[in-house]
Amino acid sequence: MNTFDILEQLARYEVGTSRRLHLIASENPLDSDTRVPYMLPGTMARYAFGEPGQHNWAWPGRETIIDLEAETAAALGALLGTQHVNLRPISGLSAMTIALSALAEHAGDKATVLSLAESDGGHGSTRFVAQRFGLDWQRLPVEPATGAIDLDALARQARATGLLVLYLDAFMARFPFDLTGIRAAVGDSALIHYDGSHPLGLIAGDQFQNPLADGADSLGGSVHKTWPGPVGKGIVATNDPALAARFDTHAAGWVSHHHPADLAALALSTAWMQQHARDYAAAVIANAAHLATELAVGGLPVCADERGATASHQIWVDIAPICPAAVAAQRLYDAGIVVNAIDIPGLSEPGLRLGVQELTRWGLDRDATTVLAAVLAKLLAQGVSASAVAAEVQALREQLTSPEDRQGTDELAGFLRASDRQEVGVA
Repeated sequence: MNTFDILEQLARYEVGTSRRLHLIASENPLDSDTRVPYMLPGTMARYAFGEPGQHNWAWPGRETIIDLEAETAAALGALLGTQHVNLRPISGLSAMTIALSALAEHAGDKATVLSLAESDGGHGSTRFVAQRFGLDWQRLPVEPATGAIDLDALARQARATGLLVLYLDAFMARFPFDLTGIRAAVGDSALIHYDGSHPLGLIAGDQFQNPLADGADSLGGSVHKTWPGPVGKGIVATNDPALAARFDTHAAGWVSHHHPADLAALALSTAWMQQHARDYAAAVIANAAHLATELAVGGLPVCADERGATASHQIWVDIAPICPAAVAAQRLYDAGIVVNAIDIPGLSEPGLRLGVQELTRWGLDRDATTVLAAVLAKLLAQGVSASAVAAEVQALREQLTSPEDRQGTDELAGFLRASDRQEVGVA
């Protein structure tokens, strides 16, 4: 390995990924302003320990970052309707580990953790983490037809089990949970944690649901899906002072240092959300609903039930009747469109999961959504070639990419040409 080869490899990847339309439900790249902390040596590489107004143990002169953390937590809490936000988690999984650790202690050693099975749309790590803590993990009951929590079965399970922690962790998140019904089913003694990794930005925009107002005891998750923040950051939050104290204790135990650049990037994304959260969240949901409708019109089998196709950023497509999901994803990739081919609740074969949050931030509107749906239908339902839709994809890319990002990509492409190496992976 040498420096030039590494830089060339990174440039090739960046050019390739920048020239595609990304419909990944779990991604939301930073805008140019929010990337700035990662270019600042002090912010990127220095430790910052301590609490606002207290001595910064062993690392003096870091008060600015410590104060910024407190300001960010307060601003983020105002958007989410919570008085206490801990910003120490360094990922969504880190937030999950901290939450389960603290909730288990709060509920008692003999608590049972209920969460969604992976086949029902739950996160693959929840059961693993709970069981590694020695907790009794049980599957939340769901209604087969809709994937919603079966409240009658949950009430029976709660009566038979005793101390409960419910970890609501849908990463296949098309619809809000019925938190009022869930609380009624399990009673006031149960602890309900809402993992909002996917809908967090929609919650902040008051367009999805308000977990803490609707019956959850705590809220957590990552901040890089519908919330447009850094990958290396998560949160845990609550309005319960005793639970907040446990979160703080367990967060300090599980994470020694939580990276000032990630914190600063979260601060910048929070400032953006203070200005745009409501309009952005409403646009995401409107674009997702319109895309689902247009895909169905175009002959693609969109997953839906009596609640509709989606109330969030996600659309699921049962692509197996047309072709295997992996084949469909490759066709789209070859045309410059990136999607997930994954297992989907209720389907016997993998399907496609689409998310519109990233493109919405870059300007996706109703007209562009109609064009996007037509391109997807041509590639999948009609089987046309990537070259046949190249002009439409290129026009969408130009519309949904900022001028400065296009300039940066052009500069990288120039670097690749100057290196006299072939560009690969670029549609």
